[in-house]
Amino acid sequence: MTQRLAESISQEHRLRLAREFEAVKGQGVARRGRYCVLLALDRPGEPSKVGFVASRRSVGGAVQRNRARRRLREIVRRRWRRVTGRGHWLVLIAMRGVLKAPHADLAVDVERLLKESGALASGPVDL
Repeated sequence: MTQRLAESISQEHRLRLAREFEAVKGQGVARRGRYCVLLALDRPGEPSKVGFVASRRSVGGAVQRNRARRRLREIVRRRWRRVTGRGHWLVLIAMRGVLKAPHADLAVDVERLLKESGALASGPVDL
């Protein structure tokens, strides 16, 4: 029997509570990319977690917001094995450009932000 890699980011690695998002928003460091903004908060000793935000104001209606979050989530999911296992809480905030950006450009933008925050170990680029 072959071992399958996890297809999703586990629940222990997701920001779920409003207070977690508020902590990152209030104390985290913002890095602006071409298509999204990354808020990163160092939390030594805690599991790394990630959350995604797409507001009506910046992205559009429900369909557009869901699509923006799905695109960002997929890019991060493919890189999650390279994210440091402990110490980083990350929030990716979608901007309008995330909807029409080519996948490769969006992936490079997200990967650059993750590296700048210190959450991503160097390795091969995953598109």
